[in-house]
Amino acid sequence: MLRIASRAVGFVWHVALRYFRSTRADAHIRVLSSLTAGGLAVGTAALVLALAALSGFQNHLLRDLAQHTPTLQVELGGRVDSATGGVGSAASIVDRVRATQGVSTAQELLYARGWLVDRRGVVAVEVVGYEKAPPAWIPVEAAAAPGPNSHCIPPQIFDFSVGLCVTPAAPGLIVPLQVALRMGLTVGGSARVASPRSSLTPVGPRPRVRTLPVAAIYDAERAGYEDLPVLLPLEQAAALFAGGDRRLDLTLVPAADPEEVAADLRAAIAPAEGSVATWRQANRALLFVLRLEKGLVFSAVALIVAVAAFALLASLSLVLSSKRSEVGVLAAMGVPPARLRGVFLSLGVLLSVGGAGVGVLIGAGVALFLDSFRVLSLPSDVYIVDYVPFLVREEDLFVVAFSTILFTGAASLLSARKASRLDPVEAMRSART
Repeated sequence: MLRIASRAVGFVWHVALRYFRSTRADAHIRVLSSLTAGGLAVGTAALVLALAALSGFQNHLLRDLAQHTPTLQVELGGRVDSATGGVGSAASIVDRVRATQGVSTAQELLYARGWLVDRRGVVAVEVVGYEKAPPAWIPVEAAAAPGPNSHCIPPQIFDFSVGLCVTPAAPGLIVPLQVALRMGLTVGGSARVASPRSSLTPVGPRPRVRTLPVAAIYDAERAGYEDLPVLLPLEQAAALFAGGDRRLDLTLVPAADPEEVAADLRAAIAPAEGSVATWRQANRALLFVLRLEKGLVFSAVALIVAVAAFALLASLSLVLSSKRSEVGVLAAMGVPPARLRGVFLSLGVLLSVGGAGVGVLIGAGVALFLDSFRVLSLPSDVYIVDYVPFLVREEDLFVVAFSTILFTGAASLLSARKASRLDPVEAMRSART
């Protein structure tokens, strides 16, 4: 049985290779087959380049997002009381969090909405109160002077002859650069922070306002300032925003996986005590949009491969038309329809695999070249990078190759079924006429 099967496979590939090489008399078929394979190569290369460019941009965006987003946080529930030491207290949760494998440090943060007030006006900002030190995902160190406790503003920002550096005697506000430029704040100055929480005074309820020194100014290198937080110590934030959103900000060991640590924390913390969120869960809407964008780009560019698959169908149909008498003779000699079908399937595989393979190699090679030498430049004041990045992923290459084989396989199957249903008598009769 194995010998018969090997002979059948050898016969199928022998005939398919013969039709693939063709003869001088079938030069037009050879040209059409070459154009078909070239179209598949161009479509596959375009698909690889489009996915590589999109993956490059998304990789830069996700890397920047991961650096400026909390890696793992525990949002404390409504039953948690930070002042008490009961079972549901923040201290108890912190102890369980720190005992979780993979967690390096944990500190309490307070999130609230407030205003910065000066004689120029009022700016609504997000306020984050920190317990020990500014969170690692806030680039405060970007504004730090060479000294360990000094904070500077670059001289070019306010046209100073030297950078403004101070060592604050007491911790104060850490303000985004965009907010500082709008309100004219400088390190060593002061700003008033207003809270929506009111206090009862002799003249009636008044919002709580506290004047705090500006300890540092950080630059997040982002265009907007609405979502950049103003930082201040937790004690001062709690006095202004007692009803704020309290969270535990976690720092993980270098080898820890945030998803695995989050799963362990969910098992250790009851839902009423707090909810655990990784940076991916906090940005799940954006990640969904990125996946949707990649799917739409893939679907649009894949139409080139679909058109090339129609060209493959036309090429195989032309081969069948020119070899009609030969196929009829083979059928009359007793070649079963399954082998005739296998001949044209094999011929389609030769054309599609050759074109798709060359296209994948060309697309990946061009993408690596463009990314290595940064050939395509972009204005750095508009985009997050100053060149078009390309990232070739193995899974993208697999999806491209699989899609190409799927399209071309369907076209080859249609031609193969037509060849297997050919009537030998009609085929030889049409050849004589």
